[in-house]
Amino acid sequence: MSCLSRHRRRKYPLLACCALVATLVLASACSTVGTNSADIKPAAPAVPTDLPRWSAKGKVSFALKEETETARFQWRRTDSETDAITLSGPFSLRNQIIERSDDTVLWRDGEQVQLLSQLTPDSPVTAALVSLPHKSMGSWLLGASADEQDWQVDVTAWQAAPPWSAPAKVTIRGAGMEIKVIISQWEFSPLP
Repeated sequence: MSCLSRHRRRKYPLLACCALVATLVLASACSTVGTNSADIKPAAPAVPTDLPRWSAKGKVSFALKEETETARFQWRRTDSETDAITLSGPFSLRNQIIERSDDTVLWRDGEQVQLLSQLTPDSPVTAALVSLPHKSMGSWLLGASADEQDWQVDVTAWQAAPPWSAPAKVTIRGAGMEIKVIISQWEFSPLP
């Protein structure tokens, strides 16, 4: 019996096995795509929006008109008046750091340091950073609503961050721009 005739006899069982394997692979892929640690509603109590010490890591995109820029971020709040936000892009040679101490907000780009309000808003990132209410941004990231009528803040997904639920995705809209934040890691200190 030739290989060809053996192949023809096995053609239908082989096709059935391939179809079964393909179905199982697709079914398992479909069941894992929708399941992640983020959820639309918090499972545990939401993290307090006035928490004085925390840090968060993730990604952010800034969209202004038809231009969009993305960056990774690391945000550290050491008390209610002090923030340090490090932004890094996929092709940047150095990090940009935003430092807030009460009402003073500085922009550090390598050795260059200037008041954030003096930046030229020539990109979606700088346009957003110049126009955002800096005292409110940290509480927005924790899930607080916008107090300012020119801004809208929506938490679109939550994640477990024991002992609380914390935002996993936040969308901020205002001043003709949209900022989407994906938080991949939260750290709270001290815990209650």
